[in-house]
Amino acid sequence: MRLAGKVAIITGAASGIGRATASRFAQEGAQIVVADINQVGGQATVEQIKRKGGQATFIATDVSQEADLQRMIELAVTTYGGLDILHNNAYWTEAKIALETTLENWQRTLDVTLRSVFLASKLAVPHLRTRGGGVILNTASVQSIVGVRSYAAYQAAKGGVLSLTRALALELAPDIRVVAILPGAIDTPALAINDKSSIPTLTASIPMKRLGRPEEIANLALFLASDEASYITGTGVIADGGYSTA
Repeated sequence: MRLAGKVAIITGAASGIGRATASRFAQEGAQIVVADINQVGGQATVEQIKRKGGQATFIATDVSQEADLQRMIELAVTTYGGLDILHNNAYWTEAKIALETTLENWQRTLDVTLRSVFLASKLAVPHLRTRGGGVILNTASVQSIVGVRSYAAYQAAKGGVLSLTRALALELAPDIRVVAILPGAIDTPALAINDKSSIPTLTASIPMKRLGRPEEIANLALFLASDEASYITGTGVIADGGYSTA
């Protein structure tokens, strides 16, 4: 098992990429803290993991709130004895062009999607170092590097996640690795933010002619969090079916 004995926190793990990653990490021996504002979905993720023989605990977490992030990390340490992997995966946004983006939309998007990565990472570092190091894995986006209409706040936030990944990697090396995943269009409930009629056009624009699956991103996350990726830090790995190269 590639993560045997490891303790991992995954934010935004009530559905989609977060749930798939929590399940995959648990299959590989990690003890999981499932953190999400969605309590029903978060508990369902824990139950799914436990049915398969894994270990997981849920904590209701608004990642925009520093106190919630502190409780999340403390739960991992008190329940499982430490922390080895922090996967900053949660985000929030609305599909709006820049001129229609309200200040509230802008601020909430940055607080949940970017500020939380900074705060959670800062709070986690002492605990990662207590265990001899660790991994901070950030879910950025193909929109960190490619412009798409109607996602101004989201792109600003996800561009920041990628830049913050590079900055933290330099500051935390050599004992803590910091890596970003840049998913493209993935078949998750988050696609509901789009007009459903636009999805066939989106799919046609992807060289592989299909949406990605959450499990495919989870497999990438597993590799990057494991010792198999021990020389990878300070970069983003794109998983978008070729969209960014088209």
